[in-house]
Amino acid sequence: MKKVLSLILLATICTVVISAKPPKPPKGFRWVINTQFSDEFNGSSLDDSKWLNHYNGGWQGRAPAWFNPEAVSVSDGNMKIKSGVLDKPKGNGKYTMYGGAVSSTTKDAHFGYYECKAKASKIAMSTTFWMSNDKVPFTENDDCDNDSYSQELDIQEAVGGSTTHKKFITSMNCNTHYRYVKCGERKETFISKGTGHKLRSEVSDEYHIYGAWWIDAKEVMFFANDAVFDTVQFRTDISKEPFDRPMQINMVTETYDWQPAPSAEDLENPEINTAYYDWIRSYKLVPINKVVKEKYEVDVFTNSIEISTSTKKGYQLADLVYAANEDCQVTLYFMDKDGEVIKETKVLALEGLGHQSTSIKLKKIKGATKVKAQLTSTQSSNIDLSIEKAI
Repeated sequence: MKKVLSLILLATICTVVISAKPPKPPKGFRWVINTQFSDEFNGSSLDDSKWLNHYNGGWQGRAPAWFNPEAVSVSDGNMKIKSGVLDKPKGNGKYTMYGGAVSSTTKDAHFGYYECKAKASKIAMSTTFWMSNDKVPFTENDDCDNDSYSQELDIQEAVGGSTTHKKFITSMNCNTHYRYVKCGERKETFISKGTGHKLRSEVSDEYHIYGAWWIDAKEVMFFANDAVFDTVQFRTDISKEPFDRPMQINMVTETYDWQPAPSAEDLENPEINTAYYDWIRSYKLVPINKVVKEKYEVDVFTNSIEISTSTKKGYQLADLVYAANEDCQVTLYFMDKDGEVIKETKVLALEGLGHQSTSIKLKKIKGATKVKAQLTSTQSSNIDLSIEKAI
């Protein structure tokens, strides 16, 4: 019978830990921070090696709101997008107000876990977190030489002051769009499938964490405040693997054609006209023992260890899930009823959130009644956690 220990012991460490909680990785893998698409926004300006203060692709915004680069700022530990009224209309008069857009400088964000902590503005404009890419030729059939497609993964689409759809005030709203242009046409066909989740409070009342695990070309899982709420299989009307290509990341405030634009009074009210992004973090899966040289500016994991055990075909199996902000090792002590160690074995636990298993022949631990798992740093004295459980 499999026995699972639910206790997680946390270390007291001297550095500041800004907790992150990606989902449990598949066995044999670990999550590590993807620094190119992660930012704490702790400076005084955008990091231009990671972000643009406009939409990466040329889109100027949906009328009547223009994407104003000057609407974007970084201060007080936040990236902010402040909406407002234009002094003079732009675009032959179609733009009379402004929001803003921040996009990643690169367009190679691929399968992984993506999350941001944000608080929406309370006006009738969006606060969004999403991914997209450019059109490329569709090559899965021979019917046409000039059809094309692109992908759009909407992780959160909120409108803190919506006057038409309450769910955009109270929920995490997600969508997946396979954007297809048929042969001989210019208009896109949207092949879409979405989901949503009611939040604990309105999107403009407090910061919420919005996350998505883009698993592969066929599936994505959505998370609100670190808890999974739905899994979506991308529609395969056109393509067998519709979300196969890397994308860019976008954080945008915009107007919509289904939502009346905000009033000038709301746009000029500093109490409600700004969207706040506390941080954005991205993670990639790597093999459990692969060394990763990238270093991030803060510690994002809460150091922890979990263990479950089972027996199979003459072996004692120990399943380990750990999180660590530096390279560690796990030492397993198999002990008898009096606490005497019968067998000791060590397992590598490199920085990140890892999931691995190890096995010991039962005859080598004959008489063992419990196992102790100890997580210790190989680089410092910051981490020393241990748990015990019966076997």
